[in-house]
Amino acid sequence: MAALIDLLNRKKADEENINLINEIQDISRALERAYERFELQSDSDLVEATIFEIEALKARYRYMLALAKEQNLTAQGKRE
Repeated sequence: MAALIDLLNRKKADEENINLINEIQDISRALERAYERFELQSDSDLVEATIFEIEALKARYRYMLALAKEQNLTAQGKRE
């Protein structure tokens, strides 16, 4: 029974790690799109809004990277 519980806990942790890595990748893609929009904006209000969006995404990215580092995750999603 203990082995089954351990297996379930590892599976849950693996799923959480995969979700974390996916979230980091999603944020990275969103940052790329935001930078592209920034380059194309001509209206000052839209430029300002895009700057705020980029800063918010960068903060989320740093936070998620810190979580991944705490869990010793690599880019491949494996613990070192």
